[in-house]
This record gives sequence, structure tokens and C-alpha cells, in this order.
Amino acid sequence: MNAPLPPPPNEMLLEGPPPRATWPWWEAAIAVLLAWLAGGFAALPLIALLRPAGGPIGADGLLTATVANTVTIFALVMWLRGMHPGWERIIGWPRRDGVIRELAAGAGLGILVRLASVLVASVVVTVLRGASDRSVQLPEQVSTDLAGWGLVIFVIFALFAAPMLEEFVFRGLLFRSIADRNGFWAGALVSAVAFGAFHLLTPGDSLDVLALGVTHVGTGLGLAWIYWRRRNLLASIAGHAAFNLIGVVSIIGGWEF
Repeated sequence: MNAPLPPPPNEMLLEGPPPRATWPWWEAAIAVLLAWLAGGFAALPLIALLRPAGGPIGADGLLTATVANTVTIFALVMWLRGMHPGWERIIGWPRRDGVIRELAAGAGLGILVRLASVLVASVVVTVLRGASDRSVQLPEQVSTDLAGWGLVIFVIFALFAAPMLEEFVFRGLLFRSIADRNGFWAGALVSAVAFGAFHLLTPGDSLDVLALGVTHVGTGLGLAWIYWRRRNLLASIAGHAAFNLIGVVSIIGGWEF
């Protein structure tokens, strides 16, 4: 028998504790794949017009990705509305009087996850360097030459578009579908591995990209813990945004974290 869901950490959740997810993991995976395809097709005109360059993503690529993410979220919401009524309560969202509290709590925990991620990355890079006798470092995911509107779209993508979609997919859908049936660790591990595998799509040297993917498995575990601890998606979105904010500051300032 599965253990009951833990109670919310406070009384700020909309209409009480969220019920169990009604979608199995495989249905969520199919829905996400189809929604991502819809987002990709929607972004094709921009890709044809802007022709984003390969390598670290630049302003054109960030704009294209923001459009694709927006369409993907819309497609997933339409699926949930049609197939899983009450999905808003299942995923969890704070009441209006709890929004600021959950944003602050999630952001604070996200900073802790970022600090832990730096330690994990150091260990992963050291191990891969020793095993391969090659220079290994985390690849640049975003161009460091952004300026003007490129910086604006970078901030929008890093603090809103990416956290909203990735938390919706990996924590709200995949993690919940597994954790509600098999417990926290099963859901956290599967969703974290999927989160890490997703980042293997980053362009770069194979070992550098592998280091990024393995590091993001640890990050995924931390973000799953935030979501499970706070019992609402806004907190994990805020945590993810705070995590990314440190990266935004480091790129704009030319620092390394």
C-alpha cells in the first residue's frame, strides 16, 4: 500500500492538499512529446526567418525557444483540460494570499539547490577528467555576446519560459504521476534522470555535455524536493527561476559559479 501524501506545509494551498495525479506516466510522456512537436512546428517560421546559429544559443535561438515553450505549455493545458478535469488542484497552486510566501520559499530553496549543484558539478567534472584524461567543463548553454533585446529575451526565457515549462513537465506531470503511485524517491529519480537526459541535447563536446546532464540529475532531485516539500508548482517554478537567475547574473557579469 502506498503511503498517503504528506500534508501541505501550511494552509496556503488552493482548496486544501492536492489530490493524486490521474494521469499515468506513459500518458504524460506521450502528451509531452506531442506538445513539444507542436511547439517545434509553431517555431518553424521563426527558425526559417531568423536562422539561429549553432553552438551556444543566441538571441534568435532564445526567441525561438520562448515561442516554442509557450505553445508547448498551451498544448499541455489543453490536454489536461480535456482529459483530466481538476488538474489544477492535482498539480497544486497557492491561494492568492499565499503567492508571495511560496515565491519567497521556493526562491530561497532554489538558491540552496544552485549551491549544491555547483558542488555536484565539481565532483562530476573531476571524475570525468580523471577517467578520460581530457579537459572537461560544463558547456556554455547561452552565448556570452548578448546585448540589447537579446539580454531582454534571455531574462524572459531563463526566468519565466524555461522554468514554467520544465517544472510543469518534469515535476508537475512526470514526477507527480510516479510519486503519487510509488513514493517520493521513485518519482524524484525518474523525473531527475529525464531532466538530466533532456539537457544532453545541449550542443558541445560529448564529455562536457555528459557532465552537464549528470549535474542536472542532481538539480532535478533538488527541484523535485522543493515541489514535494511545498506541495505546489509555483514554489518549484520560483526555485528554478532563482537557480537560473544566478546563471543569468554570471553570464552577464562574465563570472563563473
